[in-house]
Amino acid sequence: MTDEICAINIGPNERAKRTRTGWIMLILSGAITAALLLLHAPRWWSALIFLPLFMSGLGFFQAREKT
Repeated sequence: MTDEICAINIGPNERAKRTRTGWIMLILSGAITAALLLLHAPRWWSALIFLPLFMSGLGFFQAREKT
């Protein structure tokens, strides 16, 4: 396998913003999970957790890869 050189296309401020968004979405998904558990919501309501978790992962990965 060859190592590819990838150009950095975001600066430190944007990386910090994406990392912060990742943490906020992770905390939000934890809060939604706790609320669903406390309210004994039906299992299909847990699909609400997907979007904040996806956004959290996306923010962390974009900040790490500097894209």
